[in-house]
Amino acid sequence: MDNNRNVLLIIKSLYPSLHRVEKKIAGFILENPETIIYMPIAQMAKDLEVAESSIVRFCKIIGFDGFKQLKISLVKSLENPEKIIYEDINKNDSQHEIINKVFSSSIRTLQESLQTIDENQFTMAVEAMLKAKRIEFYGVGTSSTLAQDAYYRFMRIGLPVYAVVDPHVCRVSASTMDNTCLAIAISYKGRTRDTVETLEIAKSKGARTMCITCFPQSPITKVSDIQIIMPTSEAKIMREAISSRIAQIAIIDSLYTAVALEKFDTVVDHIEDLSDILSSVRL
Repeated sequence: MDNNRNVLLIIKSLYPSLHRVEKKIAGFILENPETIIYMPIAQMAKDLEVAESSIVRFCKIIGFDGFKQLKISLVKSLENPEKIIYEDINKNDSQHEIINKVFSSSIRTLQESLQTIDENQFTMAVEAMLKAKRIEFYGVGTSSTLAQDAYYRFMRIGLPVYAVVDPHVCRVSASTMDNTCLAIAISYKGRTRDTVETLEIAKSKGARTMCITCFPQSPITKVSDIQIIMPTSEAKIMREAISSRIAQIAIIDSLYTAVALEKFDTVVDHIEDLSDILSSVRL
């Protein structure tokens, strides 16, 4: 793992998929990051009443060779302590405070996402989109608007894209794919049954599969050949993750831009034609 990544952010995003002892270790680190930096592994094991081997195993689960490497990454994560203060919104906030918290959360989410995106996976995604004879975006619920937005963007530059947001139609559509196709699923937690099962169907038909999600080791990553993962810690508004959608829009825009530049000569013609068409319907 890149030691420059925010280890606290990684642990928090992996937390739901951890087992009981692993969650105990993760919770202790999240609550006492400054203390961990100076704590020997033997002392931590004693305080938590777990085996040292469990701590080492936890370190490897989150991508480190051992406890020492984890502590080095913690130091770097704490160099900017404001990054680990996550203010939630509450009913007593003024409208001014709400605006500031929502905007701050969105800005922070974009910054965190930028730190955690795997550039190799991004490159694989661009190459897969350029090669595919048919690309389908899947998303249900709040992810449906992202799938439709992605469809509109890539359709504008001439890619063979479609967006399917009805759970039943998603399954039917996925069943018609083959090894020339690319199935892209968008899901915040990566646990939406309809979306995961749609990707499973597409994969069984030989299609390349890809996910855009915020939770590593979520079910959707298990059926994805390409994983665009952006772990984030954001303010939750009425238990709804808001800012993560902005990060997902940003990654879709990044993919769109990268693909457009690869197809620059033909893209220019498409955009010029589209501009002429749209100008006739504008006042």
